[in-house]
Amino acid sequence: MKKIGIIGLGNMGLPIYNAIVKSNQYEVFAFDPNINSQDLKLNSSIESLIENSEIILLSVKPDKILSIVQKIKTPKIILSIAAGISLESIRANSHPNSKLVRLMPNLPLQIGEGCIAYFGDISVYTEVKKIFSSQGLLYELGSEELIDSFTALAGSGPAFVFSFAQALAEGGVKSGLSYADSLAIAIQTIKGSIQYLESEYKKNKTHPMELRNRVTSAGGTTIFGLSEWEKNATGYSISETVYQAKLRASELKKISE
Repeated sequence: MKKIGIIGLGNMGLPIYNAIVKSNQYEVFAFDPNINSQDLKLNSSIESLIENSEIILLSVKPDKILSIVQKIKTPKIILSIAAGISLESIRANSHPNSKLVRLMPNLPLQIGEGCIAYFGDISVYTEVKKIFSSQGLLYELGSEELIDSFTALAGSGPAFVFSFAQALAEGGVKSGLSYADSLAIAIQTIKGSIQYLESEYKKNKTHPMELRNRVTSAGGTTIFGLSEWEKNATGYSISETVYQAKLRASELKKISE
């Protein structure tokens, strides 16, 4: 088995570590100075992890990435999930013969339902798929610039979805339901609707608006609610929310470089 070392066991690093261990396809090492656990195969230093590993997964804050890759003195496969740190920057600070891939996972990866984009050395893509395929849907991007767009939609997207769920629940409370019931109903409604949309899109490429029309009857409750949606430009606001997140991702990239 190939040996993979994970540096950083935070919100992303730890579930990735657990998923790789569960797959039983790699010998997995990890380093995180803030964690002390008998259940994890931890190295005593970054240097020892690098020495023991053929693949290095960087799951630390962006400001630590370059100082870490400078410690890699022999060719490795380097996978980075740090936002804003370009392949060019990593390549300039690592061994010239290393193979590099940037990835952007999102929070639902923690339950195996992530959305994970990647771009870099094509020769490493098979390895990337082997490591991450059990953790969600993988998207091969056509350019590194698209990582910012993906970050806005999929990376920040869960926060927007959670806010939408909260807004639905508050509407239920305003209409007389308890908050606990409203939130449970909102979660199930979102989950069921998304699964239905996914099913219809996979089968027939059905447009979301066609499905919306199936719920909307003449003079019924839905059309009155949608009128308020349109009056407040809710659709535009959500679209602009994603776009503004993309602009910020591009700004952060410039700052980090």
